[in-house]
This record gives sequence, C-alpha cells and structure tokens, in this order.
Amino acid sequence: MASTRTKQPKPPKQTSSALDHPYHKGWFRFFEILPGAALWLGLTLPFLFARLFPFEVTLFIVMFDAYWLGKSLISAWLLYKGWKQQDTNLKTDWPALLVELENQPHAELTKQGMYLPSTIYNAVILTTYNEDESILRSSLESLANSKYPLERLIIVLATEGRAGEPSRKKAANLTATFKDTFGAFIVTEHPDGIVGEVKAKGANATWAAKELVRWVHEKWINPDHVVVTTADADCRFHPTYLSCLTFQYATTPERLHRGYQPIATFLNNVWEAPMLSRVGAFSTTFWHLSESVRDYRLFTFSTHAISLQTLINIDYWCTSIVNEDSRQYFRAWFYYGGKFKVLPLFMPVYMDAVYVNNLKDTFRNLYLQQQRWAYGVEHFPYLVLESFHHPEIPLKERFIQIWRAFQGTFSWGTNAFFISVVGWLPVLLNEHFRDQLIASNFPLVTQTLLTVTWIGVLVANGVSFKLLPPFPEKNKWRYVASMVLQWAFVPLQTILFGALPGIDSQTRLMLGKYLGFRVTDKQSVVAKPETV
Repeated sequence: MASTRTKQPKPPKQTSSALDHPYHKGWFRFFEILPGAALWLGLTLPFLFARLFPFEVTLFIVMFDAYWLGKSLISAWLLYKGWKQQDTNLKTDWPALLVELENQPHAELTKQGMYLPSTIYNAVILTTYNEDESILRSSLESLANSKYPLERLIIVLATEGRAGEPSRKKAANLTATFKDTFGAFIVTEHPDGIVGEVKAKGANATWAAKELVRWVHEKWINPDHVVVTTADADCRFHPTYLSCLTFQYATTPERLHRGYQPIATFLNNVWEAPMLSRVGAFSTTFWHLSESVRDYRLFTFSTHAISLQTLINIDYWCTSIVNEDSRQYFRAWFYYGGKFKVLPLFMPVYMDAVYVNNLKDTFRNLYLQQQRWAYGVEHFPYLVLESFHHPEIPLKERFIQIWRAFQGTFSWGTNAFFISVVGWLPVLLNEHFRDQLIASNFPLVTQTLLTVTWIGVLVANGVSFKLLPPFPEKNKWRYVASMVLQWAFVPLQTILFGALPGIDSQTRLMLGKYLGFRVTDKQSVVAKPETV
C-alpha cells in the first residue's frame, strides 16, 4: 500500500470534562434521576388531574392529538424527501465523480481546502463479540465488492478477548480469506477486565482504533487523510458507500469538524423476521431517513464515519457507557466548541432485523434492543454538566441540545400513553363529566384526528416497498399481503417495543440500576447489498 509521507500533526489539547470535577458527582446523579422522575410524573399526574380537572385534561389531549397529527404529516413528508434523496444518491456514479475530482488541478483543490481522492484512505472497524462467522464473512464480502480501490481500504476486525478461542479461530479463518483482498487486514483483541470500562462496543472500538493509529503511524500516513467507519458485525455496505464517503470527505474543508452518517437500514433478513420485528426495523429505518433530512439535528447513530485525526483529538469513543454512538457526537460537539456537525450521506448500510429461532426469543431480543437504544437517556447528565464548561458555545445552542435530549426521552415513554389512555381518564374517573357535551364528542374528535395520522402510515408503506429486497419467488403474494397487513400492528409495536422499553430504561437509570451492553442475538441471511 502506498503511503502519504507527512509530518504528523499534534492533536489539540483536550479540554477538561465536567465529569473530571468531584463536586459534580452529586449533580450527575441528580440529572440521572430527573428524566425518569419527569416521566413518572407524566404517567401518574393525569390520573389525579383527570378527576380534579376533567375538562382541562380532555382539552389537553385534543390539542396533543392535533399536535401528533401535524407531527405525523411532517414526518411523512420528511420520509418521502429522505427516500428521494437516497434514491438520487444510489443512482449517482460516485466512482466517476472521484475520477473527475482526481483530474482537477491539485493547486486549485488545495486552495479550496479539498483533497485528492488518491491521498485518502478508508478504514472500517468491524466490531464483533460472538457473532457467527457467516455474518462477519458476509459483511467483509460486501466491502470486497465495493466500487472503490481496495488497496486504499484498511479493515480492522475488532474482536473481544472474553470471546475466547472460538473468536480467535473465526478471526484466523477470515484473515486467511481476506488478507490479500484489502490494503491491510488487521485483527485486534480487546482485553477483558480493563478497569473503568463497560463491556460494550465503545471500549472494543477504542482499542481497535488505537491499534489502527499505530499502524497508520508506522506507514507514515497522516491521520487527517484517513476516514474511519465503525460498524457492527452484521453491517453490509452498498458497493458505492466508500466512494460516496470519500467524495464527501475530500470535498469538505471542515472535515475534522464533521461526522458522516449513512442510513441504517435493518432489512437484511426482512423476509424471515415476524411482523412486529419488521415494523420495528422499518420504524428505525424511517426515523433515520427523516432525521437525515433535518441535518441540523442529526447525530451519529450505529454505523458512522469520522476522521481518524478527530478520533485522536476526542480520545476515541467513550468506554464507560452503553450507547457510545450518539455520545460520540456530543463529545466532538463540545471538543470543537459547538462547531461539529453530522453530514447525512443518504447512502444505505444494511443490517439485520431482530430474528431468532422462535417468536418468544425474537420478541425478547427486540425488547432488549429497544431498551438499550432507549438507554441513550444516560447522555442527559453528561450533556447538562458538560454544557456549563463550554461558555464559548452560545447559550441558546446548549439549551437546544439539552431540551431535545430531555424532550426526546420524555416523549419516548409518554406519547403512546397520552394517545391511548389519558383521554379516557376524565370519563372513567369523574362521573359528573360524562354527561357534558365535550365528553360525548371527545371520541369522535380524537378518532378523526388519529385516523388522519394514518396518512403517514400509508406513506411509510409505500416507501417500505421501495426499500425491500426482491420478494421471494415462493408464496410471493403472501409476502406482499403480510407487508401491507403488518402496519396494523403499529399501535401494538409502539407500546410493547417503544413506550415500555423507554419507561424501563429511564426508570433503571433513575434508580441507579445501570444497564450493561448486551449484544442483540440475530439470525442473518446472505444477501448482496446491491439487491437490497
């Protein structure tokens, strides 16, 4: 592999963290409790208010349903825009754009703060614990099929020492297969039992990234010319993902102040997964497409990319929390004084929907996956306290970040409850209110408002057919019918695998019963990303 021989820049000095100050420990615990306490107030006070102030509660629910209607219609529009942008990016000839950029005058590119594509390396850190070798092999094959110069692609297979000899055997088999496919194939083994670490992806990825830095320095490659994608073991890449990422990285002068976010698409095994699991997979995919349109509020999630130099600057990933991906955005945002932004790539990366051997285990794993994602509430105390140590960031911007984090976790646990339960409490708990006109009209009003929100479901159904892999030839129409009927399970899925995991996670944090990282058990199928 050719190298870019340059003097290595020194990383900027790290700013102190709010958590470095001992007197903040009590406040940290307070802000761990606050979201859960607010959540339970939101769940319990309606029972009291419905009896004392039935008219006000009913009016609130009508207004909330109207708000939900507006939000659903906006989400449907954003989802459509996100899908159209992704469709455009999938049809773009990114390798040709790289060639065109390479042929531009070097002096002119340098003047504009751009890089020649040939000076950029891609590194992919593939984190694994106990996944089957077939899953890892499929992910690596997707990278081997990339329309990108593989000699400039560095693979880091990040294994866990606690996985033992079976993990080492898998790594040896994969090394034998792929060692000559890429520019470099590095296997790392994260030691178990490092003090202060949570057994989670962040610790493994950090260990792997440090090994990558050693390798990069040995080859005299400038970390500023290396863009790192970190991914789960089941992540399969579209053939033009690396070309798209390289083009964006090369043409972004503020590349150290940017994260790069593809669309997490959980559809690898969509035909095997049961309906509720499919609805959950589509919901997450649709949420990501919609959020990518509003890039001003986008943060890193699951598979994402960032400059190796930025990783060095912010000290890699946080190793003491469960959800390292979204924390990564906040850490970089604070480090760069609020001048860090995540750019959407509108390029899919394909992962598995939750599916195990039977419905019971599938639903259990689906619940635990959503519980882990909802445990992102753990970022809230860090976000609040760290904000006090960065007066260089405008107060308005810090407040918006804190409010979005608080409002997001509160809504996660309460929205379904407000829509399905609270509106009926005044009638059930206050017998004098039942005969009033508003009480008799309430069902019709809410039914009308919530019926219109199904417009969003129809849009989602249409987009889902555009994202699907080819229908199985056998019993094709049965699969088509199931794809339509699955949306009837949206209310049930929202409660069982949305609100309940959200309440669970926030309650655990409030009570100090902290979650550890748990790998979601999945069964995958071998699928070519270009057919998804």
